[in-house]
Amino acid sequence: MTQTHFTTSDRKSKHLSFKERGQIELLKKQGYSNRAIARILGRAPQTIHNEIKRGSVEQVRQQKQHGKVYTYQYS
Repeated sequence: MTQTHFTTSDRKSKHLSFKERGQIELLKKQGYSNRAIARILGRAPQTIHNEIKRGSVEQVRQQKQHGKVYTYQYS
């Protein structure tokens, strides 16, 4: 018996590309949720969560925003 229906689409690479990381940063700054970003990029919400957690840095001298900010250059 062969399987004819797959639940996930085939991907050539499993890692996020530099472009996708840039899109995550831009969408996060625009106020999108992790789930919304995942839908837009066609990725799992947990992947987006992990990437933001990995790429977040503590901002020390930012005037408007305190706490952690995701920056794709640091991931």
